[in-house]
Amino acid sequence: MGAYQDRLTADMKVAMKSGDRPRLEVIRMVISEMKKRAIDAKIDALDDAEEVAVLQKAVKTRQDSVAQATAGGRPEIAAKEQAEIAVIVSYLPQQMGAAEVAEKVKAVAAEIGYQGGKDTGRFMKEWMARYKGVADGKLVQEALRQLG
Repeated sequence: MGAYQDRLTADMKVAMKSGDRPRLEVIRMVISEMKKRAIDAKIDALDDAEEVAVLQKAVKTRQDSVAQATAGGRPEIAAKEQAEIAVIVSYLPQQMGAAEVAEKVKAVAAEIGYQGGKDTGRFMKEWMARYKGVADGKLVQEALRQLG
């Protein structure tokens, strides 16, 4: 088991003992997703990067649900999904801010000799090797667009 799943399992036990049902449900869903991903990949346990990917996907699907619920006039569903997002985000690594992303994008671009659109694939390969999971992809794209 990776570090994230270990932490989730420990927190699940705490939530069970304290009777925190909403948190318990979210943690169980995330653990289930991690186990499912491991089974699909035919491995015993996910590494930390894969666990972060599962957490990020869980946040993204809930954000989509919030948008749909808000558009559909269902604020109670949107509020429930927002609460779930808050629980999941607490397990994700600290995300970089826009200024830090822009600074790091400039540094990586200068290092690899980024020349514009044709080098985007090479840039992203290097970016993901260094900073996968700690920066919002939209912020990276925007910073890269401003460079090129």
